[in-house]
Amino acid sequence: MRTHRNLSCLVWLALAVGAPACLASVACHPKAIEAPYSVGQAPTAAVLLAAAAPRISALQVSSAKVRIGRSPAANLMFVAQKPARFSGQVQLAGRELVSLAFHEQGYALRNVAAEGLPEGFYAGPPADCAIRQLIGVSFSATELVDLVLGGSPRIAGPVQVVEQRWDRRTGHEVLRLRTATAEQELRFAWVSGAWWVAGSTLWKRGATGELVREWSLLHEGLRPVGGTVLPASTRISRPDGRKDQRVSISYRTQRVDPNLGDAGPGAEADDEGWEDEDTAAAAEGGDDETEAAAPALPAAPAKIPSQFILDGAGLTPRGDVCRR
Repeated sequence: MRTHRNLSCLVWLALAVGAPACLASVACHPKAIEAPYSVGQAPTAAVLLAAAAPRISALQVSSAKVRIGRSPAANLMFVAQKPARFSGQVQLAGRELVSLAFHEQGYALRNVAAEGLPEGFYAGPPADCAIRQLIGVSFSATELVDLVLGGSPRIAGPVQVVEQRWDRRTGHEVLRLRTATAEQELRFAWVSGAWWVAGSTLWKRGATGELVREWSLLHEGLRPVGGTVLPASTRISRPDGRKDQRVSISYRTQRVDPNLGDAGPGAEADDEGWEDEDTAAAAEGGDDETEAAAPALPAAPAKIPSQFILDGAGLTPRGDVCRR
């Protein structure tokens, strides 16, 4: 029995850290991971907070595996662009289950065969609740985009840094943040000569002051991709009664900063507008002795790239899913 236990211990260590070492005949521990800096040379909180933001503008994933809870693994493809544009589809055996697209002007959701929602086409103004229909976890549009671009959502408002430490077990620099209503732990890994976010957990403060976990995420297998560093997989979990609801994404392809056409909040629409004679005269100074400032014109809406537009072809219109 003892020989069998020791052998299991060695196998576990070989898989986990690549360097088997048993410290006792009945128990073994992974080797501690030393910090990549000298004593007193830890990165500042400002450096780490900056590293939590994505360092790419867009990402296209044409092949990934996604598993939600205990459901069978399905195929996932998506394209995402900062700050809040996303279009993704989940397929099983080549059949569309659900598709979601959102941008600054609204969202569209195609539910073809996913459980928990009637089949049909849903659309409405910008709304975060539609995201849960795709991955089962509630994130805002900007939070989801930050996450899939290799970053992490951040708690809003003035934050207090309450702890910073090196975790020798995981090899992460850990930063603990606090606001009046929430706390967040951010984890960072040293990869390719820089700090990259490796995980995060968010707790909200309840009415009696207790902390309740909202979600956790872990970026695993961080490695260089297309001039940046991205995870090989991402795991997300949230409490669901006495157990966790889990989502795991394993990436097969990741294309950094693809060409998405005319994109970005400052992009001009196709209609460049027009001006009448009075407006043109005012712009040129006119003949009046006292020059009057031309009235400000509303900004033209951004042109949304076609990748972020979904239609309801073949599906029953269902209205706004967030009003159900």
